[in-house]
Amino acid sequence: MGIDDKTEKLVSFLEGIVGKKHVSTSIFEKIKESVDPFPYHADRENLPLAVVLPETKEQISEILKYANQEKTPVFVRASGTQLAGSSRPHKPGIVINTSRLTSFEIMEDWGFFESGPGVRVDEAGAMLGERGWFLPIWPGSRVIASMGGVISNNTSGHIIDAAMGRIADYVYGLEVVLPTGEIIETGTKGLRKAGGTDLTKMFVGGDGIMGIVTKIRMRLTPIAQQAYGIAVYKDLKPIARGVKRMYLEKAPKPLFMEFMDHNVSTIAYQIKEMEPPPGLVIFFVSVGQDKEEAEKKMVKVMKIFQEEDPIEARPITDIEEWKKLWVAREVIAPYLMNKLQGKLIAIELVANLKDLEEAMEEGARFNEGFPYLEDLTNYYFGHIGALTMHPTFVLPPEWDDTIMREINKRQFEKEAEFNLKYGTCGGEWGQFSKRTPFFIKRYGNDSYELVKRIKAAFDPNNILNPGILEGYR
Repeated sequence: MGIDDKTEKLVSFLEGIVGKKHVSTSIFEKIKESVDPFPYHADRENLPLAVVLPETKEQISEILKYANQEKTPVFVRASGTQLAGSSRPHKPGIVINTSRLTSFEIMEDWGFFESGPGVRVDEAGAMLGERGWFLPIWPGSRVIASMGGVISNNTSGHIIDAAMGRIADYVYGLEVVLPTGEIIETGTKGLRKAGGTDLTKMFVGGDGIMGIVTKIRMRLTPIAQQAYGIAVYKDLKPIARGVKRMYLEKAPKPLFMEFMDHNVSTIAYQIKEMEPPPGLVIFFVSVGQDKEEAEKKMVKVMKIFQEEDPIEARPITDIEEWKKLWVAREVIAPYLMNKLQGKLIAIELVANLKDLEEAMEEGARFNEGFPYLEDLTNYYFGHIGALTMHPTFVLPPEWDDTIMREINKRQFEKEAEFNLKYGTCGGEWGQFSKRTPFFIKRYGNDSYELVKRIKAAFDPNNILNPGILEGYR
């Protein structure tokens, strides 16, 4: 049977499961579902055969059973914001887009909420906030990232994981469709998470290779009161020393703690029509059960940064000033792309606590000797409370795909060198696809082979997201 006949048979089957309206073979949809934030185009040779938008776990189950029978690859997407290459189909197959799985229920009498994987993180946070609850997930792509995506990466932007814990610490259980089509439930509906063997742990942070999450059950967390602080410095070292002392002196960890170099802070302030600061900026949010507790915690952290010879260090008491500063930081990346009319790449460097001063300064020099990047500005900022730095560059739009791909390849190689040097690993973007070579160097080939055997147990025909684990480039 030729490929056209096979594709026609596939499309007919999918339409029978979800309806013709929710299956697409248009070139536009195929390309749209084959790109991610990387600056180069989709690989035309690996475009999907079809894009399907199921609405139920049963529909996903039937699609996966068919894919196993026909040995057809299946790739899972929602918003496609993942920054390690896992959002791109790596060979022709089916793309399952989970954006129609948007159930959301706050079950206060049970102590948890349940969400479909297609719900946007920002939408989930807003719905919880209306009832006085806080969603402890805050990636930079919060406005468009999906709940299913952040669960698969166990990701958390800013310093939430250091202050409050990882997503995995809040997940009570999941509903999952296995690659072979079986539907399982994991975890508990009680307030005590399962002890011992709990399959939940295989899917939260599983890089999307073990199963398709169709429902997420998470603990309800009350909204805390907040207090804000900011400090400005001449260079990076006092910022690094202050963060280090915050941990070593057992100061209460802020919910957020961000830094921006002088170049970035100047642009960020201008976005919101504020007077630019005279140096590098670090700013943070302390939290407490009431305003008094939050302010006490903020004062303890602020005292540390006041002792590091700042140009300025003070509480922020005007909530409008804080909102302007926070929004400016949140939109800095899209603003740079729009202003410079280029394509953006960012790197995730993670320091250890002991060597934070050295690591911060090394991150500022990330593009030294780097082909193509060495002549570009390093827009340097990050979640410094979590010891994470993001050297960021805007690539000229006239650079072709060959150059973009070479930069991307070298970017992950240099990121790996940094994180290997400091004994760390990425905390936001997942550990496979572009990072598979790093995983092998960091944890050893035996660890990598073990993951492959686990994957084979869940997915004997390797039809779910093939290529991610293998480090497709």
